Amino acid sequence: MKKHTISIIGTGIMGRGIACNLAKADQTLRLYARNKFKIADLISDNVQIFDSPMEAAKNADLVVLCLTEDTVVEKEAITSGLLETKPPIILDCGTTSLSMTFRLAELCSAKQIRFYDSPMTGSKNAARDGQILFMVGAEKKEIADIQFFFELCGKNTEYCGGLGSGQKAKFALNMIQAGIFQIYMEGFELAKNSGLEPETLKNILLESAAKSGIAEFKFPFVFSGNYETHFSLKNMRKDVYHAINLAKKNKTNLPLCQNLPAIYDAGMNAGFGENDFCSLNEVTAKIRPPKSENP
Repeated sequence: MKKHTISIIGTGIMGRGIACNLAKADQTLRLYARNKFKIADLISDNVQIFDSPMEAAKNADLVVLCLTEDTVVEKEAITSGLLETKPPIILDCGTTSLSMTFRLAELCSAKQIRFYDSPMTGSKNAARDGQILFMVGAEKKEIADIQFFFELCGKNTEYCGGLGSGQKAKFALNMIQAGIFQIYMEGFELAKNSGLEPETLKNILLESAAKSGIAEFKFPFVFSGNYETHFSLKNMRKDVYHAINLAKKNKTNLPLCQNLPAIYDAGMNAGFGENDFCSLNEVTAKIRPPKSENP
């Protein structure tokens, strides 16, 4: 495989896993993280860490943004001077609002930088194992020259259409995942208030058509009170709000999901923003609350 120089801006939960897989493939990496000491262990002959996004982006063939929200994108990708380095391609793998996506694309176009939205889904385990699912706002033929990135870091890539379509797909996906989890929590609360042990209902769910990937992955954490962050509550809340705003814009009726923002607000107000979103258990079903601990 041809060797490329890749800059990752935001080497956090997901960015770290991406960096590790690229490094294993002997790609040259230029990394930036707000806390560089958290990624100091990644330094090697082909991995360097820089103090600013602008420095990290210099001489890169591809810049990958793994940033969490619009304000961070504004700071690290725009006001930092990163765009002044004029990398050939910028790939936004974070979940960013449509307004920010189009703004960033316009700024890149003015500097003759190719820009694509490519939000991703999968836990930190998926990032570590190269099993991310990417949703790209482009046609496959447009990005044939960076196909290597998706192959090294992901299990599959969905080409969603034009600019912004990757973000739209991610909004819908995370609204669905948040909704599924909330339905489980309400089911457990109903069972518990009716004198049925949550463990009994859990066993039934996992042996029935109501089983899902969310159930299989999140139930062990919920029932043990372990809210180790795989996808934070604050980030799921952000994505839920993106989905609801998109629904308002295109006049989509969401009778079941329209209350999700208030539920996630409650989780934030209870102090669980940095925990995994399954910590919503503590403000909904409250399964085995003594086992959980809010740091």
